[in-house]
Amino acid sequence: MKKWTQCNLYFLIFLALTLMITSCSPSTTHRTGKYSSANKRASSKNTSKEDKRYTYEKSSKSESKSTVKVKSSSLRDLIVSTAMQYEGIQYRSGGKTPETGFDCSGFTGYIFTQNGIPLSGPSHKLAERGQHKLKKELLPGDLVFFGNEERISHVAIVSDNTGDLLKVVHATTSAGVKVDEISSSDYWTSRFLFGVDVISK
Repeated sequence: MKKWTQCNLYFLIFLALTLMITSCSPSTTHRTGKYSSANKRASSKNTSKEDKRYTYEKSSKSESKSTVKVKSSSLRDLIVSTAMQYEGIQYRSGGKTPETGFDCSGFTGYIFTQNGIPLSGPSHKLAERGQHKLKKELLPGDLVFFGNEERISHVAIVSDNTGDLLKVVHATTSAGVKVDEISSSDYWTSRFLFGVDVISK
């Protein structure tokens, strides 16, 4: 009886020790799943500071270019819409305000100055500003010049240029400020010289 009790006692002690050892062993499966924070920390360490900076700078530059395009486009639209507001104002040689009336260069200078781009002087002086463009490259807000081989005699603001259609808003001697589709006019087409962009930089 004593031997059986003693054996049982040893067996119970052995069993208890085995359970204790098993329950204290570290788990290797508990923290290695896809939701483990250890994995997240490891992956964040793998991304160097230089990589993070490059990514930030790259996106910052692309946003900057995008912002410039949007601003330029908005300014062009604003220039055209401002010019359209004065449709019907009478022509006056040397005129530079809506109150007195406009000539072509006075009208152009007034519209651009109202929108933060100071322009002044006769049409041949305005033609010296900005960057020259081909007719097919012209955008709303660009300037177009007319004349002959000897001199520049007229300036207008592009209001639309799609395909074969080129429209301008300008101060004319015959009808004051108006919109003309110059692409279908023999008069204006024969006198067209070049376009200039004074908005883009």
